[in-house]
Amino acid sequence: MSNRVGYRGYIASRPVRGQTWPQHVQNLVVRDYAQRNGLHYLLSATEYAMGGCYMNLQTVLDEIEAVEGVICFSLFMLPRRPERRRAVYERVLEAGAELHGALENLPVRSPEDVARLEDVFMVDRFAASSSVPG
Repeated sequence: MSNRVGYRGYIASRPVRGQTWPQHVQNLVVRDYAQRNGLHYLLSATEYAMGGCYMNLQTVLDEIEAVEGVICFSLFMLPRRPERRRAVYERVLEAGAELHGALENLPVRSPEDVARLEDVFMVDRFAASSSVPG
């Protein structure tokens, strides 16, 4: 039997995909996701507002052996650079934990889920770079 207890929330102090979300709304989304999926929610860590800063994500990952996983408000809060995202996935999956995106309603439990999520990032990046003003 595992001694792991719950899923740590992870929310943002900066915009997510260009949209600013109040922290209390992010926490409501994360708590609702946990409840709908039967996951025991632990209080959220809040990332600092500076762009490119992932100090609190690192803190969450440092405790990954003690929790069942992480529920991000949005998976688009993960590092922009693919190699840094892959390092997050590896750390979570190697620990036998899970990563969830509440806003996207998307769990990451396996390498197949990682590949699917990376496809989403690739499509999003392509769509952003090829958008033509109307």
